[in-house]
Amino acid sequence: MVSLITFNSVNFRVFEIPAYFFCAFTGLVLTTCIYIMLMSSKKYDISQSTKILFISLCGMALGAKGFGFLTGIYRNIGIGKPITLDALLDTGIVFYGGLFGLIITYSLCLKSKRCNLDTQALNVLAACIPLFHAVARIGCFLSGCCYGKLYQGVLSVNYITTIENHVDENLRFPVQLVEALFEFLLFIYLLSLLKREEWRSKKLLLRYLAIYSSSRFLLEFLRGDIRRGLIYGISFSQCISVLIWIVLIGCYLNQQIILKQKREDCNG
Repeated sequence: MVSLITFNSVNFRVFEIPAYFFCAFTGLVLTTCIYIMLMSSKKYDISQSTKILFISLCGMALGAKGFGFLTGIYRNIGIGKPITLDALLDTGIVFYGGLFGLIITYSLCLKSKRCNLDTQALNVLAACIPLFHAVARIGCFLSGCCYGKLYQGVLSVNYITTIENHVDENLRFPVQLVEALFEFLLFIYLLSLLKREEWRSKKLLLRYLAIYSSSRFLLEFLRGDIRRGLIYGISFSQCISVLIWIVLIGCYLNQQIILKQKREDCNG
């Protein structure tokens, strides 16, 4: 099947701005506006909420680059090359690192004595994350990174990008756009839960982590880029997805043990 769509991502720009940076900035502005409106609707202090968010964005940037270094190590192990400084520097940013950096920094800010926000503010943050990620993933498609595997079926795109300093033109699966659509639907789902009166009991952050890690594990099989690194066909992000599920299952079992102990104490 020949694709009806051809897209050239090489040096693609939006208003003379590199496509990924344009989309990432647009997503950040849009998401920040939504975040402020949601925090206001939940009666949180807007000034403090915004301050904590921007401090957490610094943690996000550090985490994203830090995981980029780890991906470089993982990639070189997978291809049997020595781990060198050049290998570490030849890396980009990784979403999971940014996600953990954001959540950890935000959580630490909430624990500050100067902060009057409760931990439920994390639910609002969780609902906003997939919106930003959806717009950023569109930027990935436009800029030629995180591209999909070779594919000639339905939805295939004749995709032109740069691979190891060489222009490559092939029919590929538009995994970036599929993930962007999924992220937007996830945002709508979490937003619908946040709008409910009992939103505090919905554990939006845990729901987000469970759903996203599952989808990311599957979507990784549809990617064709090699910079992310593979060991026995498994990417670094898939390993992180599995670790997230192990932690979530551990937290759930621990919670069940605590609830069982409380019931036994009451009955005793």
